[in-house]
Amino acid sequence: MEKVLLGVRVPKPLIGDLKKFCQRHGLKISYLVSEAIQEKLEELKEDEEDIATVEARENEPVLSEKEFYARMKKQGF
Repeated sequence: MEKVLLGVRVPKPLIGDLKKFCQRHGLKISYLVSEAIQEKLEELKEDEEDIATVEARENEPVLSEKEFYARMKKQGF
């Protein structure tokens, strides 16, 4: 996979913590940062999907607890 250089400004204390962590665990900073970005993107995509699901269901009819249990009983649960 082709790699691209990414320049970002990060607080000094965070960089210090990152360097120490990577040294202790034998990791390269670029690997850890790439993994963190990937993980965060996946989390944000899940959030977007959850929001879309909620928005799609906003107009669905709502059952009362009594109606819910009546349907479950009718279906044999």
